[in-house]
Amino acid sequence: MNLRQLAILAMVVLSTSVLKAQEIKLGKYSKEELEMSECPFEPDASAVVLGEQGISFFSNSQCVTEIRRRLKIFDASAKEYADITIRIYEGENRMESVVGLKAQVMNYENGKEKIIKMSKKDFFESEVGNGYKEIRFTFPNVKEGSIIEYEYNIYSKSITFLDGWTFQNDIPTIFSRYRIDIPEYLDYRFLGQGENFIVANQARNKESGGNDWVLTNLKSIKPEPYMENFVDYLDKIEFQLAGYKDYSNHGHYKPVLSNWQKLADELYDMEEFKSYFRNNGTFKDLEEKEFEGDTDLAKAENIYQYIKETYTLNDEGGFVPSQSIKKLVEGKVGSKTELNLLLVAMLRAHGIEATPLLISSKGNGRSYLVQFPFVRQFNRLIVKTTIDGEEIFADTSNEFVPFGYLPLEYHVEGGFLVNKEDSKLVGMDLDHKSGIMQMVNISLDEDSVHYNHQVRYMDYDAIRFLEKYEDLDEEGASKWLKLDDDAVVTTFAMEKKEDKVKKVQNSFNVDRAINPSTEMLLISPIIISRYKENPFKVDERIFPVDFNYLVSDNYIANIKIPDGYVLDDYPEQMAISLPGGLAKFMYIPQEDQSNNILRINIKFDLNTEMVQPRDYQGLKAFMEYLVNKIQEPVVLKKKS
Repeated sequence: MNLRQLAILAMVVLSTSVLKAQEIKLGKYSKEELEMSECPFEPDASAVVLGEQGISFFSNSQCVTEIRRRLKIFDASAKEYADITIRIYEGENRMESVVGLKAQVMNYENGKEKIIKMSKKDFFESEVGNGYKEIRFTFPNVKEGSIIEYEYNIYSKSITFLDGWTFQNDIPTIFSRYRIDIPEYLDYRFLGQGENFIVANQARNKESGGNDWVLTNLKSIKPEPYMENFVDYLDKIEFQLAGYKDYSNHGHYKPVLSNWQKLADELYDMEEFKSYFRNNGTFKDLEEKEFEGDTDLAKAENIYQYIKETYTLNDEGGFVPSQSIKKLVEGKVGSKTELNLLLVAMLRAHGIEATPLLISSKGNGRSYLVQFPFVRQFNRLIVKTTIDGEEIFADTSNEFVPFGYLPLEYHVEGGFLVNKEDSKLVGMDLDHKSGIMQMVNISLDEDSVHYNHQVRYMDYDAIRFLEKYEDLDEEGASKWLKLDDDAVVTTFAMEKKEDKVKKVQNSFNVDRAINPSTEMLLISPIIISRYKENPFKVDERIFPVDFNYLVSDNYIANIKIPDGYVLDDYPEQMAISLPGGLAKFMYIPQEDQSNNILRINIKFDLNTEMVQPRDYQGLKAFMEYLVNKIQEPVVLKKKS
């Protein structure tokens, strides 16, 4: 079975249709559409996509996609859905163009349909840079009950990669349909994604090459805590040309990017790309540049830091360089890709193994890498190096990220190793464990509670702290701690370390005023914690929870019970965990009566970066217990 057959086989033939999808024709409405006053499966929605469809076919060496969309407005406040933007890539050769744009709005008043049709003067075009153009328009007279609809055709000269179709929207969708008719001389790899898509109806007409997908009753897509990149999990279908029949050569089949090495060869054939791997004058200049360090690791760290300090990053994207290494070294300005390729070249010039690695960063639209050379799944180039037998991954784009770390959006499972030979997919093991270590000693006098803190942030927690508070001082510490008016920071010092791991240590004192006549004192033992409140509030979760990295937190509070007070009450011991050990939380109080001290030890371990929606209810309950427990006070009572 070939790769194409495997890709098709992965699309399970099941039907999830609840409401029958219909053909969309402008101005033709069903009774259900006219009478609908709320979305049947999401009644709180302010608007709904009644239906949308894309039908693609090939004509005159172009791919033509006929697009139609129909929405209904339930709430007059949802007028933003009347603002439409169509974005296309023109480039230098008008690669894409929009033809036949029509739009209209219908209001059902006094039992009659009142339709306003839009004309060409209502459509506005604007260039948005890098070869892209947008067509914008706004539907007039939109109010509660309005049905807005539009249709247009996109003509695309690029047939190697087809955008396909994304089925979900930020409002609920009754049905979304995509059909593509592929001629027999073209062979495409199909790449589907999303849980709804996997169980969607797939009907394939073998005679005409037609493929039809219909997804129904899709809930709205909304941002969720710990999921900034939900676009990676949307239901969608894309296509890449796998081969074609060459009728100028007796119909001989010609494969396109048939294996991983072919993809690597395409890159090395590009003049700008291969310039970073030549043993030429520029490479010799790199060899002659001296860097301190008794070990390869120390040298690599200094080379990495040199690039970040010497070169300026521009805003160019993609994983293909636009300038040669010679121009980069002369101009000292480059893209993320170019600076990382320079890192590869400089490491190699000093005898350190280094190779480019293509990845699909978070937010690129891919939750996993497919196992065949589907080019569009990649959008970033980083560096893989091996030093003393240890694999290290690096990227020069973030000023706070040291050598051996990656920006959080690059925390993915694997990538494509680009070699002259034996190019392949490889896994990425980011062997870091972040955390917050806190020690606080709490004492009292007549009118104040004194907190003496030592708080250490480790690894990615240290990086995230510095991104927000690099120049934090005593004056800004109160805002950072979010203290009440009765508390003040009296001393503050920050120490940054970078030996084996990244560390930031803050030492500070906080004084909180109390009323000397108060009989009962409530002492909050923990001022700083990872979670001030439960971040998970909704009952249902569509997307996974992405924590980005593993953590191990440890909080220790020592409360000195002063003369004249007794320990009246304190939180009970607790130990909870998620199934499979995904997360663990322990709260252990210990009373030392001989020294009048209450010691509280809190430990939280997150042992997975990703929690799936099926485990969400357990995670939500776990977090509720954790947050409530940390906030429980210690009660001191004046002696009679």
